[in-house]
Amino acid sequence: MSESLVKVVPTPNPDALMFRVFETLVSSGTYEYAKGESTADSPLAEKILSLDNVSLVLIAPRFVTVRKSSEAEWSPLTSRISQRIVSFLNSGEMAVIEKEEPQRKEPSNDIERRIMLLLDEEVRPAIAQDGGDVIFHGYDDGVVTLELIGACGTCPSSTATLQYGIQNLLVEEIPEVHAVESV
Repeated sequence: MSESLVKVVPTPNPDALMFRVFETLVSSGTYEYAKGESTADSPLAEKILSLDNVSLVLIAPRFVTVRKSSEAEWSPLTSRISQRIVSFLNSGEMAVIEKEEPQRKEPSNDIERRIMLLLDEEVRPAIAQDGGDVIFHGYDDGVVTLELIGACGTCPSSTATLQYGIQNLLVEEIPEVHAVESV
């Protein structure tokens, strides 16, 4: 496998790049690892986070998003990250030793079911295009609590994504929703 099988895609976050691959890394879900946290269940995250100036790795079924420290430059990092991904793919190891699907809050009522369905069908695919994901934390008295992760977690436009993108969609589609807040 050659490095050309990893496509580097910019994201709206200048400190994050998406590395698209052409094989499945995990069956479903997203797994986020930050520098200094345990990577015992992810050989791929461990390899990438061992690089200087890499602060976060998000592993999804067909891409890896990497966030660098803000003072670092992408030019020396991009090829080293791509090389580690290619080397990893050639190793035959699993990207994440999947224990269970990442914890996902189960909907407790019809409103939460509709919110989660809309997030899954409309929001997640759009956010994945930018190298991130969204986690639903809850719904209470008209307010939906969400968390953006991956490239979207520290993106300068994450507030706009939440307020003008996700909030507008949820308010328009689900009358019980009045606002979206970030965790």
